[in-house]
Amino acid sequence: MSFLKGSYLLVLSIKKRVRLKPGSLGRVELPPGCYVYVGSAKGPGGFEKRVSRHLRKVKKARWHIDYLTRTNGVKVESVFYTSPEYDEPMLTRFLSSLGLHKIVKGFGTTDHPDDFSHLLFSEKSVGGTVRKIESAMRRRRISFRLFKKSSLRSLLQ
Repeated sequence: MSFLKGSYLLVLSIKKRVRLKPGSLGRVELPPGCYVYVGSAKGPGGFEKRVSRHLRKVKKARWHIDYLTRTNGVKVESVFYTSPEYDEPMLTRFLSSLGLHKIVKGFGTTDHPDDFSHLLFSEKSVGGTVRKIESAMRRRRISFRLFKKSSLRSLLQ
């Protein structure tokens, strides 16, 4: 079986204010809204295995994002897959150029310590954020595949 390898954008919704302590980063409080996490899936099992992990609520926290995705009230709404040529720093800069705000210094940046954060906040709704990212990726000719909430489970079967 061939697995997709590359980077991804995890579009999350937070229904109510959440408090968490992602590893050594200290206490974090996030208000309700739409967030986008930039990650990579280049290891065994690739994109499919990584997204499957993000969709599970019960898991041992290994990465900063695990602390967030296992929290009640936090849902994975959509995932953009991109090929390996688009790395996490490039995608984070891309999202910032669209007006998303980097939050939580050090979140998800263990492999890229020069980056401020790989978790960004969007002032738009989940649907508005997905449409904005999709449109900008097409304009900039960034190759991607979008997996919306309804197709995420089928992707992983």
